[in-house]
Amino acid sequence: MPDKTIQQLRRLVREIPLPPSLFSGLTIHQSLAPENIIFFQRTDTSALKPEGVSNNFHHRFELMTVLEKAGPVRIDRATYMLYPGESMLIFPNQFHHYMDVEKGRLEWLFITFELRNSEAIRALQNSPRVLDETAYELLLQIIREFRHPHEGMPDTLDIAYRLSRLLRHLLLCNPLPGERRDIHSSDDVRDVILESINRYVRAHLGEAVTISDIAAELGYSVSHLRAVFRDRLGVSLGRYMRESRLSEAAQLLQSSDHNISDIGERCGFESLYAFSRAFRKAYGIPPRTYRQLVQEGGMLPLSGKKD
Repeated sequence: MPDKTIQQLRRLVREIPLPPSLFSGLTIHQSLAPENIIFFQRTDTSALKPEGVSNNFHHRFELMTVLEKAGPVRIDRATYMLYPGESMLIFPNQFHHYMDVEKGRLEWLFITFELRNSEAIRALQNSPRVLDETAYELLLQIIREFRHPHEGMPDTLDIAYRLSRLLRHLLLCNPLPGERRDIHSSDDVRDVILESINRYVRAHLGEAVTISDIAAELGYSVSHLRAVFRDRLGVSLGRYMRESRLSEAAQLLQSSDHNISDIGERCGFESLYAFSRAFRKAYGIPPRTYRQLVQEGGMLPLSGKKD
């Protein structure tokens, strides 16, 4: 080994301070370390509208990349128009859906994962990015190792490392042009109604809002609103309202210190029992257990019970 390298190493070693503990040090979870990583693709628009909405709000991060065929992506109260070569990172418990992509073949890549420490990439929330050459290369390396590993099984540590690098690099990529942020997905009157419903529901999550309230606010009949919502989203308006409240509750359980009863009340549930029952049905575990798992970095069920 060259003397210069040895001297540099010795200088750095001398800078190491005495640790406060010889048994508690750096852990992988203190860094940007994705885990429980799942890959899948969508090649047909019908697959973007799964039955029910439970698949559209969950505790996992979801990195969606458009490779072929542009389309609108709705996240919480905003809609973004994404073209090939653009990515969107959806954070846990953000309600999201892909309703108005034109029929036909598409190629969208999804990478979902869990992450204990996400503050380093908080700027990616509600901020789609345009991939550059480096981002494409990192994505290629990730998929290549997953599909054609150097050894028999994919190297999970290598995939997690490269995904971490990709997430950090996305912070350096250009954001989506302003004219394609917070758009109306189409000029169809049904989509305009749907946008209005979505905004109203998300703005009144803490209230005991009924479908009649929404109908009165928008000036349509209850039956018409129900028909429009089921036709465009594929689920009932009542279920959408309930699960929107639950997604907000899950965010509060994860990021706030409010007690569980207060969170249920804030999200429009009339009692702690009603909140706990609905939450368990959607997530498969009660709110208290959910909070404990997400705050301690434990593994959560992949999905809750279905209606």
